[in-house]
Amino acid sequence: MTFGVEVICGAAGSGKTSTALLRLRSLCLMFAARHGRLALQAPVRVLVLTFNRTLAGYIRDLAEHQIAPNSDVDVRIDTFGRWAMSALGFPDVQTDRARTRLTLLATTLAELTPAYIVKEVEYLLGRFEPENFESYITAERTGRGATPRVDRRLRRRILDEVVYPYQAWLRAEGSEDWNTIAVRMGREIDPIGYDVVIVDESQDFSANQLRAIRRHLAPDHAITFVIDTVQRIYARGFTWAEAGFDIRPERVHTLRANHRNTVEIAAFAASILTGVGAEPDGVLPNLAAATSRGPKPKVLRGLYGRQAAWAIAHIAQYVNLETDSVAFLKPQAGAWFATIKAQLSARGIAWTDITREQDWPGGDDNVALSTFHSAKGLEFDYVFILGFNGENTPYPDERLDDEVFVLRRLLAVAVARARKEVVVGYKPGEQSRLTQYFGAGTFDQVDV
Repeated sequence: MTFGVEVICGAAGSGKTSTALLRLRSLCLMFAARHGRLALQAPVRVLVLTFNRTLAGYIRDLAEHQIAPNSDVDVRIDTFGRWAMSALGFPDVQTDRARTRLTLLATTLAELTPAYIVKEVEYLLGRFEPENFESYITAERTGRGATPRVDRRLRRRILDEVVYPYQAWLRAEGSEDWNTIAVRMGREIDPIGYDVVIVDESQDFSANQLRAIRRHLAPDHAITFVIDTVQRIYARGFTWAEAGFDIRPERVHTLRANHRNTVEIAAFAASILTGVGAEPDGVLPNLAAATSRGPKPKVLRGLYGRQAAWAIAHIAQYVNLETDSVAFLKPQAGAWFATIKAQLSARGIAWTDITREQDWPGGDDNVALSTFHSAKGLEFDYVFILGFNGENTPYPDERLDDEVFVLRRLLAVAVARARKEVVVGYKPGEQSRLTQYFGAGTFDQVDV
């Protein structure tokens, strides 16, 4: 039996999650047989963690087909947050108040945007254990890039003027944030003893979250990390060693093929990431890895209502909603979906909003509405990104903030959800500045 750590790395569409779930099935069978040989009465304990609730629901639905209901296997599929919160008795996490306080403290450092300082603080809180915050001064900023520059003098100010006052505020208020939850999960709860663990989208987990997972492994265990740092959308970064995992080169498996996208979709996604580069455990979309062909992505130019009308007419003419899935994706939630919801309903097209849903929809609706974040890790036949404007994708000068790189990765992730066709729409004069990264020749323009 193979114990220890395996890493599955690959670009969007390479089959990372499917591979991990096949491995999950194999490991469950092997551990169940081992329990039988050793006459162990306890069931095989399995933990599958994802980075958001929508993906957890999707994987839960897939995993049911991989693991038959069996009294010998106890499976928990969840987000890290919900898993840790339930173990800790659901403490009161003051997310909004904590972020407001952190933002207020960040405004004292005028050299970079407050939003960037907040991301930097969240990064260091997640990477270093509380007693080791000073290591931030000299450590390589793994996963944070070189722009904007954060030198030692500024790091000292971040610690003294933001991090330590913020920590003092949390203690005074008796409040928790998500990082304290991760630290507590790694220190206060007795080891649960999971035999098999799968961590999907692990590039968006913090080092403290990984340390917490490590605490709850059984002495003999198999843990699999599914990772692609190109798709990282949170300010997180770590080395495997500092998180407590010994990753041997022969146990890192990189998937090269693109089983999801057409050549045309892969080319469009790759153009959005031109110049971004791949960090360790990251794989850029590869045009050569896609084999199927289809239409070029379409970029609609016109009023939002006309974009929506064109999209719905396109669905009516070309999409079989009995067999094909459709997603309308947006960078942000809320009122941004109002128009498309109304137009879909007016045409009698049933839809489901899957943003942050805990359970994967069980009905027959094949049209989903979701934010980019909640769609991460999912796939659809057709993807529509309408109303793609500057208001819902704002970012400052890259010398002050790295938000443009975050948004480019997030957009590429959204585009790469599509198997057959991608449509992006914007109103001329109000388009997102990210449209400048659409590679010439990788899309067809349509005026509506």
